[in-house]
Order: sequence, then C-alpha cells, then structure tokens
Amino acid sequence: GPTPLEDAADVMKWAQRGRSSDDFWDVWNHKSGSKDSAQSVMQQFPLLAQWERYAVPGHWPDGDMLPFGTLGVLGTKPPPGWQPARKARVTADEMRTVLTLWSIARSPLILGANLTQMDSTTEALLTNREVIAVDQHSTNNKAVIHTPESWVWTARATSAKGEYVALFNVSDRPLTMEYTWQDIGLAAGKHRARDLWLHNNIGDVS
Repeated sequence: GPTPLEDAADVMKWAQRGRSSDDFWDVWNHKSGSKDSAQSVMQQFPLLAQWERYAVPGHWPDGDMLPFGTLGVLGTKPPPGWQPARKARVTADEMRTVLTLWSIARSPLILGANLTQMDSTTEALLTNREVIAVDQHSTNNKAVIHTPESWVWTARATSAKGEYVALFNVSDRPLTMEYTWQDIGLAAGKHRARDLWLHNNIGDVS
C-alpha cells in the first residue's frame, strides 16, 4: 500500500524508493461514485505532485508499476493482481500520458507486463530514450500549473542544457492550452523547442 505523506521524511532516511501510490492499474478515471480499489491515472496527478518535493538524489517516490501491454497470461490463472488477465485497457495515447507523467515526476519506471506478448506500440513507447532521459536526468521537477482540465509540469535537464515542459490535457475533450514562458517559470523570449516523443525539432517558440 501507499506510504503516508506525513511519513515521507522517515522513508527518505531509510529507503531509496518509497511507494507513494496505492495499487495503480489500467484505469484512466473512475466513474462518479465508483468504489473500485484500483488507483486511476487521474488520481496520480495530484498524488505525484504532493510527493515531488521528496524526489531527490538517493530517494524516489514510486507511482507504482506501469500496467501496459498484456497483463498476466491470457486465458490462464492466476490473475495479474487485479481482475482477470487482459490487454491493458489504456490506449496508446493514455500510456504516453502515464509515461510522460512518471518521467517528469522522476518516478521509478517499473513495467508490469508480460514481456513475451509485448506489442510493437507499447515497446516503442517504453524504449523512447529521450523521454526516459527526463526521468533519469532531470531536477527541480514540479507541477507549476493546475486547472480542472490541465496540468503543466517543468524540470531542468541535468545531462543537457535546457528545460523540460510537459503539458497534460486531463479533460474529456480536445483542449487548447496557451501559456507564456513566464507563466511556467521560464525566461521570456524565444526558446528552441523539441518534441521528445516524435524526436522532432519544432523550432523557436516565443
């Protein structure tokens, strides 16, 4: 189960990794009134934001395993830990959102999946070196903007020059997000931008 936030200092003293989350599974968001025990993606945003100040060299709050791809062995028992063996119910876009959040929050990246049944889409997401570098080589990670429909996180790169910025649409509709660099804590002016998921240089953005 999760480590209580009030015990964070004690966990930092004795452990390199603290389980900050309850059991996280392939659920984007719970229906209103649901009593399901699985932690959903939507519940992870405020949780990881609370723990972020405790993510320092030598200690990493853990958002739990990544429930991607095939969970368990299809058609057999025992189940993977929660509900029957299955293909993960999160879409490719939702998996990308989760991996982006885990990386910008510096959560340990631990895969909970059947590697022998890994599909190419999931494998491509999990082996994106530029995104994984955010998890492994960044500091000053924090949520800087939170609205009912969006989150914005930033971090400073430690293995290269520059800053990381992650924008999350957590609404149920397409969303346009417009912020100045100063809104998210960066210097005004033009910044050269790159899409880490697509390995694509966007150019100067003001």
